[in-house]
Amino acid sequence: MEKYVIIDSRMRDIEKGKFLELGYELIELHSNSLVYEEISSHVDILCAKIKDKIILDKSIYYDVKSRIDNNNIVLGQAILYCKYPLDIPYNVCSVGNFVIHNFKYTDKVISSVIEEYNLEKIDISQGYSNCSIAVIDDKSVIVSDRKIADTLLAKGFDVLYLDYKLDIKLLNAKGYSDMNGFIGGAIARLGKDIIVFGDLNKIDRYGKIREFILSRGINIIEFKNLDVIDYGGILEV
Repeated sequence: MEKYVIIDSRMRDIEKGKFLELGYELIELHSNSLVYEEISSHVDILCAKIKDKIILDKSIYYDVKSRIDNNNIVLGQAILYCKYPLDIPYNVCSVGNFVIHNFKYTDKVISSVIEEYNLEKIDISQGYSNCSIAVIDDKSVIVSDRKIADTLLAKGFDVLYLDYKLDIKLLNAKGYSDMNGFIGGAIARLGKDIIVFGDLNKIDRYGKIREFILSRGINIIEFKNLDVIDYGGILEV
């Protein structure tokens, strides 16, 4: 059975090569001009995965659907625009039987999928929910937002809160943006592994991220000596 991974088309060749080495076919997302450049081809801006359902923005739906014959790939309803919060309808974080978002702005198709699976909603004020949360397993997350950390701790999650500024890059036409990236877009789950888009040591000031992941028996895939880049994560199909 073929395996696919949806990625930002701007991803470095070394990272694309690793996916190919692991047996994945790549589906590369190109820029959506309706949102600002740094996030214009980010996976977590253009699509969401809730359990086995994959909900896609209209700008990518037909291309992805033509590549993958899967009835669980569905068209979202929301139309993305540049100004926040009109760029966050698909930026929903799914962890175990919980979904995390600012639900005032959630795409209606995603909302119906959440109801279909009877998932518990955790409403937060941060609209870039999936950007802000690195999901390690069904009960373990890494965040750099104190309010999100406190909310998830109260719900029983194992939370690693990073209380320092992370040197995570965002891309634009000139190279690196002046804007800072998010932890959830730079670290992603891939099968039984966690993949870091760069050298973990560049953002792991005290070694706590590596310890948190390895203590759960999860292998880390990283790219030594490379800057850590926020691509909006990935979506495994």
